[in-house]
Amino acid sequence: MNNAGFMFEMSLDDMTEADWDRMMTVNMRAPVFLCKALLGQMRAKGGGSIINIGSIEGIGANPLHAAYCASKAGVHGFSRALAVDLGNDGIRCNAIAPGWINSDLSNDYINTQQNPDQAWQDLYAMHPIGRTGEPADIGAMVAFLASDAAGFVTGQTFTVDGGRTAKLPLPF
Repeated sequence: MNNAGFMFEMSLDDMTEADWDRMMTVNMRAPVFLCKALLGQMRAKGGGSIINIGSIEGIGANPLHAAYCASKAGVHGFSRALAVDLGNDGIRCNAIAPGWINSDLSNDYINTQQNPDQAWQDLYAMHPIGRTGEPADIGAMVAFLASDAAGFVTGQTFTVDGGRTAKLPLPF
C-alpha cells in the first residue's frame, strides 16, 4: 500500500519547475519506484495486491491545486496500467481516491480559516453522510482490496469520500 503525498496551493503562474518536480517526486515517483522495488518479491510469491492512494482531486479539482491534481490523477492512471501489465503475474493493482480524511494536517487547515466553526459546518454539509472521513474508513477499503474477497478486482479507482463527489451543488 502506497500512501505518499503532500499538497500545496499555488497558481500555475507562481509555480516553479522545482515546485512541480517536488510534487511529482513525492506523489508519483515514490509509489512508482516502491512498486518496482517489490515486483520481484511479489512475483516470487505468485502474486499479490498493490494499493495506491490517490485522491478525489485526481478526479476533480479545487482551486490552486493543479500540481496536486495532476499527481493524483497520475497515481490513478499508473494503477490501471499496472493492473494491465501485471495481471498475468497474479498481481492486482487498484487505487483509492479518498475525500476529506481527518488528520492533524487537514484539521489545522480548517482551523486556520477565518471562521473555523462555519468552515467545519460547510465541510460537513458537502458530505451526504454528514461527516468527514476517518483514517479507518480508508483502512477498511485497503483491507478489502488486499484480501482474497477482492480477488477479481483490479485496475479500479475506488472513491471513498462520504458521497462528496456524488453530490451536485445547488446555488441555495
